[in-house]
Amino acid sequence: MGDQAGRGQGGRVFVVGLGAVTCLGSTLEETWAGLIAGRSGLKRHESMPRDRFLQDIAGVVETFQPGPAEMIGEAAKLEVRSIHFALEAAREAWRDAGLHERQTPSRDSFDPDRVGVLVGSALGGMDLFENEVAKAAKRTTLAVSPYLIPGLIINQEAGQIARQLGVFGPGFAPANACASGGHAVALGGMMIRAGEIDLALCGASESALTPMIVNGFATMKALYAGKPGDRAESDPSQASRPFSGDRAGFVLAEGAGMIVLASETAVERMGLRPHAELLAWAVNSDGHHMAMPHGARIEACLRTALDRSGLEPEAIGHYNAHGTSTKVNDRVETQAIKAVFGSAVSNLAVASIKGALGHALGAASAIEAAVAVRSLSQGIVPPTLNYQPDPELDLDFVPHQARRIDLSAVMSASFGFGGTNNALIFGRIAS
Repeated sequence: MGDQAGRGQGGRVFVVGLGAVTCLGSTLEETWAGLIAGRSGLKRHESMPRDRFLQDIAGVVETFQPGPAEMIGEAAKLEVRSIHFALEAAREAWRDAGLHERQTPSRDSFDPDRVGVLVGSALGGMDLFENEVAKAAKRTTLAVSPYLIPGLIINQEAGQIARQLGVFGPGFAPANACASGGHAVALGGMMIRAGEIDLALCGASESALTPMIVNGFATMKALYAGKPGDRAESDPSQASRPFSGDRAGFVLAEGAGMIVLASETAVERMGLRPHAELLAWAVNSDGHHMAMPHGARIEACLRTALDRSGLEPEAIGHYNAHGTSTKVNDRVETQAIKAVFGSAVSNLAVASIKGALGHALGAASAIEAAVAVRSLSQGIVPPTLNYQPDPELDLDFVPHQARRIDLSAVMSASFGFGGTNNALIFGRIAS
């Protein structure tokens, strides 16, 4: 991405629409209300029996029902939850921006050829795949669903959104593990600044609560695995506890997050009302390990985003953390934050919403970016739930209760397996 992330090159980029589907609600508004109230969407699920799953605590989207009546073409036949989450969150973000699906172009509207859809996922349609494998084991023929391949292709989310909205600009599907959604936002900002598009619908969606995926994460000791007597045994909502002294692994979740970006000229021409400005972004790679984070490379990513924003560290009032609730990640991220923010870290509110939402893999960074923008516009930082102090991690983690803070800029960061890092900086719109 290089110097194209410099704010002065190609004009300003604004956030004009937000949407989300999470275990706290099927809209961003429901999710936000749950977060600032200190609610958790994590619980045990009968649909994940322990004779098939090594972990039955998860962040399941229970309230969501796909709406075939609102879909066009064959989307309703794609039995992939992540695609339906993506469509729902995209529609919410699009409408939040004041835009309309399949709009007839006019002078004051958007050009559908200059609208990009950049929506990623870490794992794509694994639910469809495992269901088809189970069905195939019982068949006497080799036939499988004709929707298997379309459902597995990760760019299907972006493709179905483009079809639903009636837009025809560039389509990309970042598959960058847990940073997929953040990378999508960065790519959208880059393309707008480069003048290639006017609008970008960016984000990610994920639903991988299948036996193979849950058990795979559990076997590699990434998932929550409390010892006998652990507090989550009686209260599963306490299983995810970012930055806590007794953190014991992340809790897998599902959901989607979407952000609509617009160029400065599109905002002015169409009369859009921005939530925030996307000031800067940075992405890099660890080049280190298949799963373990590399502190120096994470630090470099955060520092690059800060440098590109033109802001001093003191200007960032809130850092929306990756904060997975794993021993290593939370320690490495804390050290990187302290190195980048220096003395300003004493006034930095660091919080992870994974205590409430769990870890939605590729979608997590998109959901968290949308929540970070809402924090900025509302002046409220959601809490880090289930926190108990860790002497090694000595930042202000906004424990237990939401906090009102006068924010002018926020940073949201995410890091994925394979060593892929992302940081986004959003600035408040002056009134």
